[in-house]
Amino acid sequence: MRNQIFKMLKKTQCFLLPIFCVILLTTAYASATSLVPSNQTNEPNQFILQGIGPKYEDVQISYSTTSITGKPIFSYKDSKDSYSFTGDEIRTEQMAKSKTVTVTLESIPDLHVTTLTLLIPAINFDSSTKEFKTVAIRTTSKTTVAGESVVKGAVKSYEVICLKGTASYVVS
Repeated sequence: MRNQIFKMLKKTQCFLLPIFCVILLTTAYASATSLVPSNQTNEPNQFILQGIGPKYEDVQISYSTTSITGKPIFSYKDSKDSYSFTGDEIRTEQMAKSKTVTVTLESIPDLHVTTLTLLIPAINFDSSTKEFKTVAIRTTSKTTVAGESVVKGAVKSYEVICLKGTASYVVS
């Protein structure tokens, strides 16, 4: 009987050992990843920018990819206006090694739509604040109820705003 029990345990051990290893490795991986601080993602989540040059010195842009509510936040301020956007009002597009962030500043039916697109370059991030330069593009698109074909002249005009600022990681 003792030999039968030993043989049965030996067979069970061969069957259970791989399962035990999978459980052990899964538990170890889950524990290890939960111990890694979330700022080790190598991606900044907050961008604070200031306009460059006399024409744009009043321009201020702040963009956070997340907030306490879990939604992104974008704000734009210049010498005339101030705008704030959250969640779905902010459109992002991942490009090869950069990202664009677009908001609609003004939409007047049968006249024009003005958008602002911020270009965020790839930033090698090591958990400290990084300075960088970029641009934002203010696009004004003429609109009519009859469609673009009846617009006289250029349908879109572009204004490039040179910016400098910082990228950082903020725990939210």
